[in-house]
Amino acid sequence: MSPIPAVTIREMNPGDIEFAAALARAEGWSSESPDAFAAFLESDAAGCFIAEAGGERAGVCVAAAYGRNGFIGELIVSPRLRILGLGRQLFEKALGRLDAAGLENILLDGDLNAVPFYEAQGFRKICRSLRFRGRIAGKKHDHIRRLDPEDLEPLCALDRELFGDDRGFFLRRRAGRFPDLSLVSERGGRLSGWIMARPGGGLLAIGPWAALEPEDAGPLLEHLASEHKDEIFRVGVLEANAAAARRLRSWPGFEEGVFSWQMVRGPSGRLGDHPALYAIGSAAKG
Repeated sequence: MSPIPAVTIREMNPGDIEFAAALARAEGWSSESPDAFAAFLESDAAGCFIAEAGGERAGVCVAAAYGRNGFIGELIVSPRLRILGLGRQLFEKALGRLDAAGLENILLDGDLNAVPFYEAQGFRKICRSLRFRGRIAGKKHDHIRRLDPEDLEPLCALDRELFGDDRGFFLRRRAGRFPDLSLVSERGGRLSGWIMARPGGGLLAIGPWAALEPEDAGPLLEHLASEHKDEIFRVGVLEANAAAARRLRSWPGFEEGVFSWQMVRGPSGRLGDHPALYAIGSAAKG
């Protein structure tokens, strides 16, 4: 019998980014690109964890903290090493990190098979977290334009109000990294919506996507499609936003994939459920 390898959990470093992204690709999480993991590291390196077994990298997990809320995500372990219980150890490390920050609520997207485990850790279901993928016909709209640097602060202020916490770091970084994938709608000289995306795994991961007026939601996505005609879009939507789910289900070209459960440990499951929010940024950070 082979000896059980020693297990360690350590902080992620830039040299682990490609490893983490490769694990995500193998798991079918094509939108979780190296840039996604780089963003977590830049935001809070102490909340990004790598599991090693016998000195071999074997798993990853991320804890993203905001002002009052946090997310656990990107929990992936190499299939041949899952027998060692690395997933639980990574999860406990991430949970401990967020607990130490004194956050009111901790959220995650639970894979269907993992829901009983998370429930045993005190998490409860909020709603289904839906996934859509496909292409749509593009169309330009006169009141939609590229995001300008001066839009960022008012956009982040509006997002704090809608989302319920401050995720400005990720919004500013997304706009800076992918300016051609960041659009805003404007009415009466004021922002009325925005959509952002990032490339990953041969598609564009959409989100955040927000529309203060429901009639701006569709045009934002159509305008983005008009500028990126050959791209496949991947959109994550909370089923609690019935209008967003209904819109994507009715849009020719989109197919609905396997869902997960958004779950929370804490008194409130309202983070990010505003009807003006049409798509989550990612399962690991809302």
